[in-house]
Amino acid sequence: MPWCPVCKNEYKKGILRCADCNVELVEQLTEETKAIYFGELEKLETINGFLKENGIESGKISFEQEEQVYELAVLESEHKKAARILGVFLKEESKKAGSHMEDENEEQADTEQKKQEPAAVFVDKKYRAEEYKTSAYTLFFIGVLGIVFLICVAFGLLPVFHLGTTTKIMMYVVLGALFLVFLGFGIYSMKAYKKILAESQEEEDRIKKVEEYLNKTLTKEVIHASLAEKETESENPEDKYFEVTAIIEAEMKKAFSDLDEALLEKLTEDHYTRLYE
Repeated sequence: MPWCPVCKNEYKKGILRCADCNVELVEQLTEETKAIYFGELEKLETINGFLKENGIESGKISFEQEEQVYELAVLESEHKKAARILGVFLKEESKKAGSHMEDENEEQADTEQKKQEPAAVFVDKKYRAEEYKTSAYTLFFIGVLGIVFLICVAFGLLPVFHLGTTTKIMMYVVLGALFLVFLGFGIYSMKAYKKILAESQEEEDRIKKVEEYLNKTLTKEVIHASLAEKETESENPEDKYFEVTAIIEAEMKKAFSDLDEALLEKLTEDHYTRLYE
């Protein structure tokens, strides 16, 4: 049966023209297509693939010469369904873009915070052990010297002001207790010195292990590849310093999660210096 291509009315066989539209009838109607999205070719191909995965097979991409833009069109009968599927696709894309932007903003905020935070000061245990050792010797010297002084006074070996018996007893008790406290702190400092000195050897071995790992794992090439992948490499020397040190710290935290913040910053700074200075 013939059809009018304009008003889509069906006619009896033998009629050649549409009475309303005054156009020739056709044997079969060709369904029109309707544009659903405009944009870059790569994105339209992705959308068209998504539509096909969800049952819309009629999608066709063409280039509009007049508008100088690519167009994705589907059959009119599938346009509403395709529009709903396209809405789902664009919503998912928006979520992904928002998540990526949020990650970048968090990373930038962390970098800015690190710029403003004062660096933690690392004091190695060997240096701390030496400090305890010095304190121990000083406290021992003062305590022993004080007790010798009191003994000399008691036996009249040192001339002092004439003091009453009660005053002398109070002096011996107070000063004796004070010098004994010095000796007590001296003993404590010496024990602390020996303990921390033993720990310092473990710390040196630990630092050596971390440095060997960084030298093997985080070369200049690896760091630059990581920055290129994130597309965050800056030309500004200060920003680049914080970008590189952030990568070094992240790698150390992943491989050595028990490092304290001060040691982490020291090793980061040391590795950065080895690579770039």
